[in-house]
Amino acid sequence: MSETVAPPRETRTEAAPRAARLPAFDALRASAATIVFLFHYAGFVSLQSPGDSPADTLGWLVARLGSTGTNLLLLLSGFFIAQSVASGRFSYVRFVALRLVRIYIPYVTVLLMAVAFAHFATGFSRSEVTNASLSTILSQLLLLPGLFPERPILTVTWTLSYIVAGYVCFPLLGFAIKQRNVPLRGRLTIWAAVTGFFFASGLLFGVPSMRFAYIPAGCLVFETQTQDSWRTTWPRMMLKLVAGAVLFLLIRVLLETGYLGTTWPALAVSGLFTSSGLILASCLIGITLLAQRREGFSKLMPMLSLVGGFGRTGYSFYLIHGPVVKLFALTVFPLLAARQASSAAYWLVMPVCWILAATAGLILYRTVERPSRQVLVRKVGGLADGR
Repeated sequence: MSETVAPPRETRTEAAPRAARLPAFDALRASAATIVFLFHYAGFVSLQSPGDSPADTLGWLVARLGSTGTNLLLLLSGFFIAQSVASGRFSYVRFVALRLVRIYIPYVTVLLMAVAFAHFATGFSRSEVTNASLSTILSQLLLLPGLFPERPILTVTWTLSYIVAGYVCFPLLGFAIKQRNVPLRGRLTIWAAVTGFFFASGLLFGVPSMRFAYIPAGCLVFETQTQDSWRTTWPRMMLKLVAGAVLFLLIRVLLETGYLGTTWPALAVSGLFTSSGLILASCLIGITLLAQRREGFSKLMPMLSLVGGFGRTGYSFYLIHGPVVKLFALTVFPLLAARQASSAAYWLVMPVCWILAATAGLILYRTVERPSRQVLVRKVGGLADGR
């Protein structure tokens, strides 16, 4: 995923300059990856220490919010698609090549490591992974889980299936819109219609999943933030976004707990839950954008540089955190259970697990993700200038 954002403008009939870096998005991506990590960690904790303690309440809350991290990553992918197309240096071939290399090479590395580990350590792996057939592994390599009802070996596979499909398809639509100089209102209408189409298709037919609608929704968020109102009504816009985030977060929690009732049709509950997640993630991205544009934001740069450093390795962390959390839970949690540790003890050791996952992600980033991307940049770099 790209790490830059174009400055807001009403029209893009002229060639746009190369986009400026958006450090706040590195921090947002780091937050999203950590939320997903906490979600998976909470899942293992809940198997060990069900109860009514404050620590169990924390685990319950984390489990309710876990999908927000994935939703943010999906929306950010769409946002960066639209941002890249809006730049004056866009090349479809280069765009897709860079992202597929960045996604596939680390993904295949972790996938093959997981399959090999499952073969030699059967007690730590699911039977379908240990006995995975060649066709199963091939479907994982093609990122079919997510787009089709097939269980993934790595839990991140289904998310990557949406992202890769979005990277291949939606830049073509965005480029066609740009070439025709479609005005802002028309761009908003097109991306809203595409989002609505995939949302309705997923809701009614289940193919593709409603989550796929998050990618064009990210493109819609990018177009929305180019409006003049985002620059001229900062306090009011920020207040609206914060209120929207709180409201739709509350809706998701109420749906999870059943406080909104249990007699609603299943389609209505599913549609409301997914759409509330989409709007919540959109509001969080909007809040990040507005914060980035405020005077005095530069005072936070030292802290953001630290968090952003983790955010830039966030994809590798996202890939590998699942196996690390599982291995940690299967080795450390039994020791705590033998001592009849409280729920709080499982959360007190959580930072150790996060450090291990972050370290593994950093190693994967420096040894696989970054080198592979740098090699491709050197080979296709001329495409950035239209050559």
